[in-house]
Amino acid sequence: MKNFLLLTLMLSIGLSIAACSDGGGNSDQSPTQAPVNPTSIMSEDVRLNAEVTRADNDRLLVSGETNLPDQTSLLVTLSNEAVGYSAQDKATVTDGRFSVGPFSRQSRGLEAGYYTAEIIMPIPRVQPTDVQSVVGDIGQHLTGDLVQDSSVGGKVVKHSVSYMLGSEESIQQAKSDHASLVSEVKKEIEHLLMAGRGMEQYRDTDDLAALNVCGEEMRVNQERAKKVRNRADTLPMSQISLKVASVDVHSCVSCSGTALEACDRVKDALDGEP
Repeated sequence: MKNFLLLTLMLSIGLSIAACSDGGGNSDQSPTQAPVNPTSIMSEDVRLNAEVTRADNDRLLVSGETNLPDQTSLLVTLSNEAVGYSAQDKATVTDGRFSVGPFSRQSRGLEAGYYTAEIIMPIPRVQPTDVQSVVGDIGQHLTGDLVQDSSVGGKVVKHSVSYMLGSEESIQQAKSDHASLVSEVKKEIEHLLMAGRGMEQYRDTDDLAALNVCGEEMRVNQERAKKVRNRADTLPMSQISLKVASVDVHSCVSCSGTALEACDRVKDALDGEP
């Protein structure tokens, strides 16, 4: 009898334990779940502040702060139309800040003038995945005055800031120097073009004296062509036509059978020069 009562008691305890551990809803307790952290999205208007500062040797830095997410890729363009300067570099947002530069002209300091720094957040689809999850895959979470629709789809962020490098007097002098350089390079290329075409009478001939004249003119004119190309290399990409012409004019003043073709390319480049 005692054994029967003991067995009954043990069975009751076992059933009670099973009922307490049942996940089917027989208990008032719910299983513990790990908290879910939904991906945060932009909940405020985009802020982006930037400044241009002068570094050593008249080179310029562009830096700023923003509430765009870390890892956001930015494209920074620094330009000065008066002296034909334009350069780009990339920056990445880190701890809410970004910095890029120093900007220079072929490792030299920049001319005096009025510069504009434009900072752009390119479309989201070229941004890292973590950035897209915050701003939206097409930028749908971006709001504020700095947000614009992109011509290629999606939204971008744009902001610009101006900077004056040098005095008013030095700025005017820089403009004048740049205009003079462009004019001088163009005139020298035009003179070499005429010389190259004039050398045709000495090229296609078996006359030894004529060939000697061609060789001497080539030596003199190609030395001039080398100098004008060195000057053209200092011009900005806005003067790409002069840059191209300065390359082809070296062949134009040669004794090669294809010299006239090079002269034609020089003429085409000069005709396309703004």
